[in-house]
Amino acid sequence: MELETLLTGSKWEIIELLAKESLSPIEIAKRLKTTIANVSMQLRLLQTAGLVKKEKTGSAGAGKPRTLFSLSDNYGFIIVFSKKFAKKKLLKLKKEQTEQLKRWLRED
Repeated sequence: MELETLLTGSKWEIIELLAKESLSPIEIAKRLKTTIANVSMQLRLLQTAGLVKKEKTGSAGAGKPRTLFSLSDNYGFIIVFSKKFAKKKLLKLKKEQTEQLKRWLRED
């Protein structure tokens, strides 16, 4: 699957939520007003691509462990195009790179 397709629609909405906090599929489904089945499918695709990870935590009730999803790391998907050069690439970002991109992308 092309990376661009992973960064659109409901998958992008999930990434935006997980950028703020770790969430369960149920919590994501409630916030996006969609089904748990849809969220689970999108999370599976994002996990296969290495963009999100899951972690089993304490009990969610009846002895069943709760599963939380979070971003697997800090990434930047960079698209650059100018005369005689065009490139797109997924980059793993260091903390200072993430902070610099936040400043560049800040909405005033």
